[in-house]
Amino acid sequence: MNGIDPRLLRTLLEVMRHGSMSTAAAALGYVPSAVSQHIARLERQVGTELLSRRPGGGVTPTAGGRALADAAARVLAATADFQRLADGIARSGAPELSIGVYATAAGRLLPTAPATLRRAHPDVVLHVTETEPVDGLRGLRAGEIDLLLAYRSLPEDPPGAADLRIRGLGREPLWLMAARGTGAVTLDDCREADWVAGHVGTADRRLLRRWAHRTGLDPAVRYETDDYHTALALIAQGLAVGLVPASVVCGWHDPARPLTRVEGLPAAERPEREVLALTRPRASHPVVDDLADLSSAAVGATRGS
Repeated sequence: MNGIDPRLLRTLLEVMRHGSMSTAAAALGYVPSAVSQHIARLERQVGTELLSRRPGGGVTPTAGGRALADAAARVLAATADFQRLADGIARSGAPELSIGVYATAAGRLLPTAPATLRRAHPDVVLHVTETEPVDGLRGLRAGEIDLLLAYRSLPEDPPGAADLRIRGLGREPLWLMAARGTGAVTLDDCREADWVAGHVGTADRRLLRRWAHRTGLDPAVRYETDDYHTALALIAQGLAVGLVPASVVCGWHDPARPLTRVEGLPAAERPEREVLALTRPRASHPVVDDLADLSSAAVGATRGS
């Protein structure tokens, strides 16, 4: 078998990421037929089916497809690291670094970080992309992202892998919030209230269930959303109470719909989520450590709010 074109590997990863050839084509800037041709060519080269086609245009990876995708991610990451090193040498040490951050970190924890980093490292070109941890991990392994800021709601949840360097940046509290004036000011006041939380099976919902079990609550989740800003809007209307990260709450500014932080939560049982910085072992640069330090300080500030 001759060498495989890296473009085919990237196409495979995009198709697996989106579960659809047409969606992957849009993400890559190709027409759908080009993506189909890439996959067909790759399947011919490796001699096995990589994707199972579903009715309606969706696809799922075969066992061979998953194995090849894992290897492809490592190849593309190594290629990206090599290219970045070569570009840095060509520009006399002015590398480009791509940073992936989850939405809360992008909007609340690190609003001034890019400017701070630019002053400390004026020759570094920064690319910041908003991405949730699952997609960010794929991008990190494929070499599309050099540093990923992610969160972990429960210890058994991703991110966590032996092939990555993981640095804990601290623990961000989740506050139990209610609308001011609804009378929900203590934990007992919330026992009969309607709740808002993530959809069943999400880390947010599992965290609520585990925390509620420890505190003797049986929350009636009447509103399901995976967007914390939507959750806060429902809470501010007096429709529900719910757990929301401190950084999101601190960004709420609506005098017409003020919020109240419910007090009286047992100190040992206060819900939190871990904030992590992840890199590939070979993707190191001083700016990575500086950004991790800034993130750690921002997370620490939420605990003192």
